[in-house]
Amino acid sequence: MPTIPVKFRFKYNILNVTKIIAFFCIALVALCWLTFIIPSPRHQNGDVETDSRRIFFHETSGRGSLNFKQCCTIESVAKHNPTRPVQLFMSAKSLDVSGTKGPWMDILNDHYSNVDVIRIDNDQYFKGSALQSWYEKGEWRQSRFRTAHLSDYIRLVSMYRHGGLYMDLDYVVLKPLDEKLLRNVLLVEGIDGQQLNNGVMHFEAKHRLVKELIDYLSKEYDPEDYYLHGPTALTDVYVRLCNNGTGIGKCPDVSLLSYKHFCPIGPPFWHLYFEDASDQSLAMIHSSYGVHLWNFLSSNEAVRMGTRQLYAILAQENCPVTAKRMAEFIST
Repeated sequence: MPTIPVKFRFKYNILNVTKIIAFFCIALVALCWLTFIIPSPRHQNGDVETDSRRIFFHETSGRGSLNFKQCCTIESVAKHNPTRPVQLFMSAKSLDVSGTKGPWMDILNDHYSNVDVIRIDNDQYFKGSALQSWYEKGEWRQSRFRTAHLSDYIRLVSMYRHGGLYMDLDYVVLKPLDEKLLRNVLLVEGIDGQQLNNGVMHFEAKHRLVKELIDYLSKEYDPEDYYLHGPTALTDVYVRLCNNGTGIGKCPDVSLLSYKHFCPIGPPFWHLYFEDASDQSLAMIHSSYGVHLWNFLSSNEAVRMGTRQLYAILAQENCPVTAKRMAEFIST
């Protein structure tokens, strides 16, 4: 009866083929899910191209998610600058892509194709930079300002290597950012015009001022000083390079912008963002590219969407998807 084993093998092979096909189908579905649903965060500076058109951010707390205000910042930039790459670097061991920490990833992935979320390993990111020794020495880890200090330093590594427009995560951008005006530029902070702000700055890669600032900060560090490594160091280095006897001075390869462009409401009046909008407060921000929320002062202030609160109005207009899904951030 030679046909029996033949029939048996045929049935057995069909079963195997079915299992193999099912396995590959499941694998294909999983691959598509990983590719299109879960972002594939890139690693390390080797994956980032030099691009002075990019707008970039660093989240240095170690969290794998963004809160409501941070997500609003990224959305406002991406919304008003759809043709420019927007890069968010996150110093986290893993990213929350499930939505358990808020819908930030869904918002950025589903609505803004110009946004790239990049998870980085700080140990690797600082390697080969002039700030590697500062990072590995680790004195900053014991500072109560360690998150802010890490941010002050790591943004310079990014800026020097690849250039671009850096912004802190406590801004709301109100209109497209002028690439010609905002090029090799620093923001003057305050009406007296004697201090520079490192929360918004643009430089091309390998710019001499950024190199000088890195050299300075590689030698000077005070874990107890909140401002030294940010606005204070930036101002000191700029004055040393550019002082021509006229106050803060002027460099031929660096432009200075008035505080009105991004900080129209200064830190003494930060509370205006969380009060009802008035003709005065609306007039103050009318011609600005963006507004600074001064998060170190305002982080605990509640956002009241659907009211006349100034920040709520700005969020509704400039980060509408984030604003619409605010309840999902609150509930996590």
